[in-house]
Amino acid sequence: MTTASRLRLRFAKCGDLRLISHHDLLRCLERMLRRASIPIAHSQGFNPRPKVVFAQALGLGIAGMREVVDLELAEPMDPAEVFRRLCAAAPPGFDWLECEAIAPGRAARVQAAEYSMNVPDARRQDALSALTRLCERSHWPYTRHRPDRTVEFDLRPFLLAAELDPLGVLRFRMKIDPSGSARPEEVIDALGLRDLLAQGAVLVREEVELAP
Repeated sequence: MTTASRLRLRFAKCGDLRLISHHDLLRCLERMLRRASIPIAHSQGFNPRPKVVFAQALGLGIAGMREVVDLELAEPMDPAEVFRRLCAAAPPGFDWLECEAIAPGRAARVQAAEYSMNVPDARRQDALSALTRLCERSHWPYTRHRPDRTVEFDLRPFLLAAELDPLGVLRFRMKIDPSGSARPEEVIDALGLRDLLAQGAVLVREEVELAP
């Protein structure tokens, strides 16, 4: 049996669970760890916190199919046993996919993410035209509105690839930069499809790509 003190897990967050915030997701995981009797390590200091690090926060309302979280344990355990216990303690909508031992070092760094969203028949032709325009341009000025200010930036460099498949599924891949990145909702907005999110369309993060 192989044991390890540092683990990397992949999980899916879907169904009604996609409607909880990142902070609530962390609390949900902490409860799971207690129920599963996983000896999680804690930080030092006045307010110790579990050593749990998500590779990339997931926006409210977005489903995630292969999210990443790193755990540091207070004592070594078999990754397969950790996986078994967490699966047994997981609530509906939180599905553990895999668990592996990792070497000590930095937390995972995300370099790209893939998203998808269904586009209704009546909107597909306009969406395809907008997508073609966006992909053909080398720059796409975009204004991000915040409560206290507006931020202007170039959206285009963050869009690595995109397509609208024959079934009407919009798929796109985005660059993730530690110094600042665009949001998937901003790509949807640039295509004139943001109203679909308000009408119940589900944006899905299909993959989180880690840097080597």
